[in-house]
Amino acid sequence: MARRASPLRELRKAVGLTQEALAEKLHVDRRSVNRWEAGKSSPLATIVPVLARTLGVSGKELMTVLARTAACSEQTDLKWWSEAAASNRLPTRSVDHVDEVVVHLRDQWHVLVRADNLLGPRRALAGVLEQIGVIEELLPVVQGPERVELVKLGAAYAESAAWLYEDSGRMDESVRWVDRAMTWSHEADDRNMVAWTLFRRSQHAAADRDAQGTLGLAAAAGREAVGSGTPMRAAILQQQAHGHALAGDENLMHHMLDAAHKCAASETSGDARQGHGSFCTPPYLELKRAQYFVVLGKPATAVDLFEAVIPALPPIYRRDRGVAFSRLAQAHIAMNHPDQAAVYGRKALSIARSVGSIRTAQEVAKLGKQLNRHKGIPEVQDLFADLRVPA
Repeated sequence: MARRASPLRELRKAVGLTQEALAEKLHVDRRSVNRWEAGKSSPLATIVPVLARTLGVSGKELMTVLARTAACSEQTDLKWWSEAAASNRLPTRSVDHVDEVVVHLRDQWHVLVRADNLLGPRRALAGVLEQIGVIEELLPVVQGPERVELVKLGAAYAESAAWLYEDSGRMDESVRWVDRAMTWSHEADDRNMVAWTLFRRSQHAAADRDAQGTLGLAAAAGREAVGSGTPMRAAILQQQAHGHALAGDENLMHHMLDAAHKCAASETSGDARQGHGSFCTPPYLELKRAQYFVVLGKPATAVDLFEAVIPALPPIYRRDRGVAFSRLAQAHIAMNHPDQAAVYGRKALSIARSVGSIRTAQEVAKLGKQLNRHKGIPEVQDLFADLRVPA
């Protein structure tokens, strides 16, 4: 099957550069350029401005091109799977090619994680469910170590489905897929995956403002996780900080976040190649600290921190930026700044709709209800107008 044209590759060709020439201008390896154009990874945040200038576009235009490139990669791979299965070129009930399928599924998981960060659950969920279907077809006919590897991948995909359903506003499905992920991770004896499903359950408890449930499940995740100093450990510590904030203990909240910084992730590609918790970068942890200041009733401190940290968030994490704007809007509500709350609510809504994050859109809708008594303010009227427009 012919692969779809890469928007980034077409842009490079339009300015008359080869991959080698572009790599030389950016002081990177040609293979990095090839991966960007294939939608397998993104350029570092420090490279984006130089790349944009070299290609003759604005930074915003380049981010759009990168998003379209990732989407093309995802859609092409999904089309290949569906067409191959339909024409019997993908004999999923055969064990002859399991090694190759496992490698492909593992690579696809990273592609879909990155697609989620760029484009949101609307784009990524179909791909995740498609690959789970492939895994489920293979499991009955695969034995031994190959089956263990497939089950591990199944657990990772199931946990991704849980997150994507949560962000899509389907908490019932999220809970169901976390349970599936936990079952598979136990079968594979994958302690880190067990830890990650406990982490996800702790997040569910936090969404219900259950401080003790949040703390207990996060502590259980910490006991299961193998290794120290990993991004996964940082994410679990951050989740414990959330529990302490819900319990009203600011000192322990800071202690946990400071500990998380010591093992925070450094990557900005958004494809989780550092493992679970790769999103847990230093800027992300500080956004969480700002969020917890709101929980602790310190909105002014939260506003200052949000405004300082949001610009440092890697471009790949668009949804996290939308969530941060939503939480910043809530901080302004708490400070009785309805105009500023509406301004940031509009920014959050715009991103939420562009990436399909129903969860964030629902938060903005709740914000709108809180602002109803301020409907005479122009900024609030603008937010109400946006909320009335169908997504």
